[in-house]
Amino acid sequence: MIPPIILFFLILSILVFIHELGHFIAAKKNGVDVEEFGLGIPPRVIGKKIGKTLYSLNWLPIGGFVKIRGEDYSDYDSKDTSNFINKTPFQKTIILLAGVFMNFILAVVLFYFILGSQGFKSNPILLMSDYLFPFGNIGKLSSVVTFVESGSPAEKSEIQFADRIVMATDGSTKANINGVDDLKNYLMDKEGVPITLDTININTDELHSYVVIPEYREGVGQAGIGVGLGEAVKIDYGGGVQKAFAGFLHAGNVIGYSFKMMGDLFAQSFSEKSLAPVSAGFSGPVGIFGAVKSILDYGGSKVFMTILDLSAILSLSLGVMNLLPIPALDGGRWMFVLFEWVTGKRASRKFEDKAHQIGFIFLIGLLLLITAKDLFNL
Repeated sequence: MIPPIILFFLILSILVFIHELGHFIAAKKNGVDVEEFGLGIPPRVIGKKIGKTLYSLNWLPIGGFVKIRGEDYSDYDSKDTSNFINKTPFQKTIILLAGVFMNFILAVVLFYFILGSQGFKSNPILLMSDYLFPFGNIGKLSSVVTFVESGSPAEKSEIQFADRIVMATDGSTKANINGVDDLKNYLMDKEGVPITLDTININTDELHSYVVIPEYREGVGQAGIGVGLGEAVKIDYGGGVQKAFAGFLHAGNVIGYSFKMMGDLFAQSFSEKSLAPVSAGFSGPVGIFGAVKSILDYGGSKVFMTILDLSAILSLSLGVMNLLPIPALDGGRWMFVLFEWVTGKRASRKFEDKAHQIGFIFLIGLLLLITAKDLFNL
């Protein structure tokens, strides 16, 4: 078994490499010089110059970059045809959005492999927000454990995240559990009574029976076990021509759902005038490492497919995040190209530089909040 830290860096390196490779290829194809193609964050460990490009490996193996001539107005020469600034808005658009395109294609390829090996049925998607998936046949899974309170009867019984509670029994009575209300109603008069909960884990399909002793919970004013329940969906793309386009359809579903969640989080942050809601809804490198470690620790027969599914979703997430119109991101840089395309004039160098500096500071602040939250959760 690969150690979690090694697998984490491998996944991250592949995603970043694919993204930066998109920028690299698009720049080369459009006659723009690439000064450096680096993996990791400097300082540099080793580098080799081939042609006009320095290929480097850097000390911190998180992230990467492509330094394109003229992208930040450096070494600008109006007669230099290999300079990014001198290219047409259409060419600049291709170069800026090529990384997002490559992340999308990688996700689609991985989704085809995952879906094809599972009868064109998706891995479960936990619903954090109401969303109507436009593609495929949607099957809902209720009573999925999304939270286990520390020190609760559920934790003592080792109930796991993603376990779906399907039945509860005290030996004389039993009840099918199809939601929060079913569980609450059954546990109402069961304080101190051993209860057997039958579950199916939505990630591994493994069956479990847990014996748990409900306690009086101040928060709900009755006997409870200390879990939060939610819903998940599985999407079937096996009907008709959907199989042929399953990878693209599933990517579309995931992207749509991601935008819906991001919209909700940004709206909440704007309403509360705080970055906390956004940081709570996103994960940085620490959170991704925690997810990889959890998958490997839990194991099961589907661990490989779960890792691939996580990688595909991360690839889409990287693409979606870079599309956001925030200066310093690809989407933010493209907004300036769009302005040039529409007006026929470039924004002032001073204004664009300042916007990217502010965007960078905003992103660093957000990353620090997310990292602090991830460290606390981990």
